[in-house]
Amino acid sequence: MGNVKRWPVLAGVGVVVAAAGWWIVDEMPSVDDAVARDALPSIDEHLRAWLATAARSGDPNIRWVCTQKVIETRADGERVKVGLVASCDEVAKENDGLVKRGGIRRQPVVYRVERTPDGYRVLDWKFAEDGAGYSPSVKAMFSWVGARRVLDGTSPDDPAKIAPAAFGLPEDTPVRARR
Repeated sequence: MGNVKRWPVLAGVGVVVAAAGWWIVDEMPSVDDAVARDALPSIDEHLRAWLATAARSGDPNIRWVCTQKVIETRADGERVKVGLVASCDEVAKENDGLVKRGGIRRQPVVYRVERTPDGYRVLDWKFAEDGAGYSPSVKAMFSWVGARRVLDGTSPDDPAKIAPAAFGLPEDTPVRARR
């Protein structure tokens, strides 16, 4: 008789485990590689232009160079939200090399983009807040698992690796920090 009472309990536990597993899989951030590949050029262009305007840098020997790590892509009706972490350097050409003048590191941002005949167009964006608002804003911007990845330190490549190419210089051009 004791075994008969255990089956409903075991069945209930099985249902809870299956539901939890489904919820976790459903919440896993996924990256649509085709969307990321096609949207990143316009996102990168927008991010660099925004930084140049914010820094009021009009010197043609100074460029913003950014790298991004896409955390997730999420459909938003006809549009797509691309959640990423960006690192950017303001780089100046000096003599035979490049000098990093400043920048941002590991900046979480979510871009909302839409497909156009020429690729993707940036509609709007949201940066994570600074200070005490950082963690709550990341949690609000990303899925649960995506926020965990951001808060656990996911980072893009160092922008210094691609800085020479932004100036049309050889890959081995030295990039040093400003003194």
